[in-house]
Amino acid sequence: MLSAHFKFQIKIWLILITNIAFVPKALAQYNLLDSIQLSLKEKPQFYIGFHNRNTLINVQKTKLYGIIAGFDFDNKLKLYGGIYGFGREEKRLLSQNNFPNHDSVYRSITSENVSIGIDYTCYHKDNIYISIPFQIGIGKTTYKFFENNTKNTIQKNNYTTFPLELGSNVFWEFLPFIGIKAGIGYRFSIGKKEVTRLTSPYYNIGVAIRLGEGYRFIKAMGKTTAI
Repeated sequence: MLSAHFKFQIKIWLILITNIAFVPKALAQYNLLDSIQLSLKEKPQFYIGFHNRNTLINVQKTKLYGIIAGFDFDNKLKLYGGIYGFGREEKRLLSQNNFPNHDSVYRSITSENVSIGIDYTCYHKDNIYISIPFQIGIGKTTYKFFENNTKNTIQKNNYTTFPLELGSNVFWEFLPFIGIKAGIGYRFSIGKKEVTRLTSPYYNIGVAIRLGEGYRFIKAMGKTTAI
């Protein structure tokens, strides 16, 4: 039976192959800086969104959730800020510990941060969109040591975290503002060694809803009905 870590790596490679097939062609069609400057001249549209990524904590698969809000410039460039956190804390029994008066010591790891980001759509043809997201932030990673039978905290350490992410996404829109999204990237956790252990690749795949486009679509439908 395949391990969860091996399955994670297979998914990473499959999505990476999908992105590699599109991204070079997409970038070849645009002068990046000129395209960004032109997009910033367009009237921005406010939007909100949700992020859901699969990543790893010490080889254990987990999810990173985020809620973002920002401005969309002509469906080409998005500037946003967001709040992120792991879906569940990573908990494990330590085979060795530095607490001589405690036998069974568990350790849990949680992390949360705020980030600012940019998402540039470098390719759009028919119903296919390819974008390159980048973000950087600041947050906190917490290591907590406790006894499982009592859940009494033995020690709790907080570490300042500077997450940096870079990736690519492919979005196929099969209905107005609804489609399938597949993305891959790398999340660098910058800080002390306890923080850098969380550096890991991530991927996302599933149904995605472009909330900003959905709002404008419904609003336009309402105007059409009124006429």
